[in-house]
Amino acid sequence: MKKMDESGQIILIAAFIIGIGIVVLTVMLNNIVYASNTASESSIETNVFDYSNVVQTTTEAYEKAYNGSNYGNNSVIFNAYMENYSEKMVRSYSLSGFIFSLENDTLQDAYFTENGLADGNDDWVVIERVNSTDSFLLDKLNVSSLGNESNKFVIEVNNHSGSKQWSASVYNSSGTITISVSNQTTSIGNYTSASGFINITENQFRFLDNTAGQTYTIKFINGSHSMGTFRIAGKLVNGNDFHIERVHIVNSTMKLNKNGHLEINSTIPITLPKGHI
Repeated sequence: MKKMDESGQIILIAAFIIGIGIVVLTVMLNNIVYASNTASESSIETNVFDYSNVVQTTTEAYEKAYNGSNYGNNSVIFNAYMENYSEKMVRSYSLSGFIFSLENDTLQDAYFTENGLADGNDDWVVIERVNSTDSFLLDKLNVSSLGNESNKFVIEVNNHSGSKQWSASVYNSSGTITISVSNQTTSIGNYTSASGFINITENQFRFLDNTAGQTYTIKFINGSHSMGTFRIAGKLVNGNDFHIERVHIVNSTMKLNKNGHLEINSTIPITLPKGHI
């Protein structure tokens, strides 16, 4: 009987030791998983920070190069500025073990898509909550890239409830740039542009008449069916001035890697010059 008691005690002690071991092992595994997740999250946050920092500084560099080169007209100054920026970024990031590289791009004519590229978002809101528009210009419209009447580029103005207040359809009609204008109820008229320049706020288009006293949104539709520049300026409902302008874009590729592992490889279309809202 004594031997059976001793065996039971040994089994109980063994079970107790096994239980403690399982608890310790579970805690250790939980700590390992937590540390792994923490390191992973830290890496993600670092990558996001590095990415946003590179994009922001590179965008600002292009803006300064553009303004300093007479709005891109002096390509020597423009390229020299960007080469100097790239060299400084390489030295700066090398201190933290990163390799930075910038594939510089030349200035390109832009489409009326959201990012300025042919495959960009076709239908997009350019500005919303507008109280008044002082300047609305389209220029350098390329008739050869302009769609026909069934593939027209459209500028649409909607009020705060989403109802159309005014619109202009721009299309290629047998080699002529044609602008068909209408308001919420009727056609205002058809006009042509021989130079590729359109001043939307001209009285003939009656843009100001149909937007006066409204809070409205300006939208581009079928932006990939036309190339050119645009400038819109005015006031928002909160009283702040806005100015949106796009003359050129650059489609630049930025790379940032560490220890041979690619961290960032991103191609970003950058609008030049940069307007403000």
